[in-house]
Amino acid sequence: MQFYDLADFRDYTKWTVLSNDTVNLAQYAYGLSGAGAIEFDKYNGTNDKTYAGVYRSDLAHDFTGGVLSQFCSEDRLVVSFYVGALTDIASLTVELGTSASHLHYWTIADTGMTASTWQSLSVKLGARGITGNGMTPGSVPYMAVKVNFDAEDKALEDIRIDRVYLVKNTPTVS
Repeated sequence: MQFYDLADFRDYTKWTVLSNDTVNLAQYAYGLSGAGAIEFDKYNGTNDKTYAGVYRSDLAHDFTGGVLSQFCSEDRLVVSFYVGALTDIASLTVELGTSASHLHYWTIADTGMTASTWQSLSVKLGARGITGNGMTPGSVPYMAVKVNFDAEDKALEDIRIDRVYLVKNTPTVS
Protein backbone atom coordinates (compact mmCIF):
# COMPACT_ATOMS: atom_id res chain seq x y z
CA MET A 1 0.00 0.00 0.00
CA GLN A 2 1.63 3.24 -1.13
CA PHE A 3 -1.13 5.72 -0.26
CA TYR A 4 -4.40 5.94 1.66
CA ASP A 5 -7.16 8.54 1.20
CA LEU A 6 -8.32 9.93 4.54
CA ALA A 7 -11.43 11.76 3.32
CA ASP A 8 -13.60 12.36 0.29
CA PHE A 9 -13.89 16.00 -0.77
CA ARG A 10 -16.14 15.26 -3.76
CA ASP A 11 -19.35 15.92 -1.81
CA TYR A 12 -19.50 19.21 0.05
CA THR A 13 -22.63 18.14 1.95
CA LYS A 14 -20.47 15.82 4.09
CA TRP A 15 -18.54 18.82 5.45
CA THR A 16 -19.48 21.58 7.91
CA VAL A 17 -17.90 25.03 8.21
CA LEU A 18 -15.88 25.64 11.39
CA SER A 19 -17.38 29.08 12.14
CA ASN A 20 -19.18 32.00 10.50
CA ASP A 21 -15.77 33.18 9.31
CA THR A 22 -16.03 30.39 6.70
CA VAL A 23 -18.74 31.04 4.12
CA ASN A 24 -20.02 29.84 0.73
CA LEU A 25 -19.23 26.14 1.16
CA ALA A 26 -19.95 24.55 -2.22
CA GLN A 27 -18.92 21.90 -4.70
CA TYR A 28 -16.20 22.76 -7.20
CA ALA A 29 -16.32 20.83 -10.47
CA TYR A 30 -12.60 20.07 -10.78
CA GLY A 31 -9.82 19.11 -8.43
CA LEU A 32 -6.20 18.15 -8.77
CA SER A 33 -7.34 14.53 -9.01
CA GLY A 34 -9.89 15.58 -11.64
CA ALA A 35 -12.92 14.33 -9.73
CA GLY A 36 -14.11 17.48 -7.97
CA ALA A 37 -13.36 19.33 -4.74
CA ILE A 38 -14.98 21.51 -2.11
CA GLU A 39 -14.71 25.27 -2.15
CA PHE A 40 -15.21 27.92 0.54
CA ASP A 41 -14.27 31.51 1.36
CA LYS A 42 -12.70 33.26 4.36
CA TYR A 43 -14.87 36.12 5.60
CA ASN A 44 -14.50 38.52 8.52
CA GLY A 45 -17.40 37.03 10.48
CA THR A 46 -18.47 37.68 14.05
CA ASN A 47 -16.61 34.62 15.42
CA ASP A 48 -13.33 36.53 14.90
CA LYS A 49 -11.36 33.46 13.79
CA THR A 50 -7.99 33.70 12.08
CA TYR A 51 -8.84 30.69 9.93
CA ALA A 52 -11.37 29.39 7.43
CA GLY A 53 -12.06 25.71 7.25
CA VAL A 54 -14.30 22.69 7.27
CA TYR A 55 -14.70 19.57 9.39
CA ARG A 56 -16.54 16.30 9.61
CA SER A 57 -16.90 13.89 12.52
CA ASP A 58 -18.24 10.74 10.88
CA LEU A 59 -15.05 9.15 9.55
CA ALA A 60 -14.10 5.64 10.66
CA HIS A 61 -10.30 5.46 10.71
CA ASP A 62 -8.44 2.92 12.84
CA PHE A 63 -4.65 3.35 13.01
CA THR A 64 -4.16 0.25 15.20
CA GLY A 65 -4.81 -2.40 12.56
CA GLY A 66 -5.19 -2.95 8.88
CA VAL A 67 -3.87 -0.57 6.26
CA LEU A 68 -3.41 2.46 8.50
CA SER A 69 -1.16 0.59 10.95
CA GLN A 70 1.41 0.28 8.13
CA PHE A 71 2.18 4.02 8.22
CA CYS A 72 4.95 5.35 10.47
CA SER A 73 6.25 8.75 11.60
CA GLU A 74 8.52 9.05 8.54
CA ASP A 75 5.60 8.69 6.11
CA ARG A 76 3.76 11.76 4.85
CA LEU A 77 0.39 13.44 5.17
CA VAL A 78 -0.42 15.15 1.86
CA VAL A 79 -2.97 17.89 1.14
CA SER A 80 -4.06 18.80 -2.40
CA PHE A 81 -5.52 22.29 -2.48
CA TYR A 82 -5.88 25.63 -4.27
CA VAL A 83 -5.80 29.18 -2.90
CA GLY A 84 -6.35 32.25 -5.06
CA ALA A 85 -3.77 34.42 -3.23
CA LEU A 86 -1.12 34.06 -0.52
CA THR A 87 -0.96 37.67 0.68
CA ASP A 88 -2.63 37.08 4.06
CA ILE A 89 -2.19 33.31 4.46
CA ALA A 90 0.05 32.02 7.26
CA SER A 91 -0.36 28.24 6.90
CA LEU A 92 -2.65 25.28 6.31
CA THR A 93 -3.53 22.81 9.09
CA VAL A 94 -5.00 19.30 8.98
CA GLU A 95 -6.49 17.89 12.19
CA LEU A 96 -7.28 14.22 12.88
CA GLY A 97 -8.73 13.03 16.12
CA THR A 98 -11.35 11.61 18.36
CA SER A 99 -13.00 15.06 18.49
CA ALA A 100 -12.19 18.75 18.03
CA SER A 101 -10.83 18.71 21.61
CA HIS A 102 -8.59 15.63 21.31
CA LEU A 103 -6.54 15.44 18.14
CA HIS A 104 -3.23 15.49 16.34
CA TYR A 105 -2.56 18.30 13.89
CA TRP A 106 -0.10 18.97 11.08
CA THR A 107 0.71 22.45 9.78
CA ILE A 108 2.20 23.43 6.43
CA ALA A 109 3.73 26.92 6.25
CA ASP A 110 2.78 29.33 3.48
CA THR A 111 6.41 29.48 2.31
CA GLY A 112 5.94 26.31 0.26
CA MET A 113 2.63 27.36 -1.27
CA THR A 114 1.91 28.83 -4.69
CA ALA A 115 -1.07 31.08 -5.42
CA SER A 116 -3.65 30.40 -8.13
CA THR A 117 -2.59 26.85 -8.91
CA TRP A 118 -3.50 23.37 -7.68
CA GLN A 119 -0.75 21.91 -5.52
CA SER A 120 -0.01 19.00 -3.22
CA LEU A 121 2.14 19.70 -0.18
CA SER A 122 3.18 17.25 2.50
CA VAL A 123 4.47 17.00 6.04
CA LYS A 124 5.94 14.02 7.93
CA LEU A 125 3.42 12.19 10.11
CA GLY A 126 5.86 12.50 13.01
CA ALA A 127 5.89 16.32 12.75
CA ARG A 128 2.59 16.71 14.54
CA GLY A 129 1.21 18.78 17.35
CA ILE A 130 -1.26 17.52 19.94
CA THR A 131 -4.41 19.11 21.34
CA GLY A 132 -6.01 17.68 24.49
CA ASN A 133 -5.19 13.98 24.83
CA GLY A 134 -4.33 13.64 21.15
CA MET A 135 -6.15 11.19 18.93
CA THR A 136 -7.09 7.71 20.05
CA PRO A 137 -5.49 5.60 17.28
CA GLY A 138 -8.30 3.03 17.28
CA SER A 139 -11.02 5.63 16.74
CA VAL A 140 -10.43 8.62 14.48
CA PRO A 141 -13.81 10.00 13.34
CA TYR A 142 -12.84 13.71 13.26
CA MET A 143 -11.00 15.62 10.52
CA ALA A 144 -10.68 19.35 9.93
CA VAL A 145 -8.82 21.31 7.26
CA LYS A 146 -8.03 24.95 8.04
CA VAL A 147 -6.37 27.73 6.10
CA ASN A 148 -4.81 30.03 8.70
CA PHE A 149 -4.56 33.77 8.10
CA ASP A 150 -2.29 36.51 9.47
CA ALA A 151 -5.24 38.25 11.19
CA GLU A 152 -8.92 37.55 11.88
CA ASP A 153 -10.16 40.39 9.67
CA LYS A 154 -8.56 39.00 6.49
CA ALA A 155 -10.72 37.62 3.67
CA LEU A 156 -10.12 35.37 0.66
CA GLU A 157 -12.37 33.76 -1.92
CA ASP A 158 -11.87 30.46 -3.72
CA ILE A 159 -10.19 28.19 -1.20
CA ARG A 160 -10.43 24.65 -2.57
CA ILE A 161 -9.59 21.30 -0.99
CA ASP A 162 -9.35 18.22 -3.20
CA ARG A 163 -7.69 15.48 -1.21
CA VAL A 164 -6.01 14.60 2.10
CA TYR A 165 -4.11 11.33 2.10
CA LEU A 166 -1.19 9.40 3.53
CA VAL A 167 1.72 8.26 1.40
CA LYS A 168 4.61 5.93 2.20
CA ASN A 169 7.97 7.69 2.32
CA THR A 170 9.91 4.91 0.63
CA PRO A 171 13.66 5.51 0.81
CA THR A 172 15.80 4.79 -2.22
CA VAL A 173 19.00 2.83 -1.85
CA SER A 174 21.81 3.27 -4.32
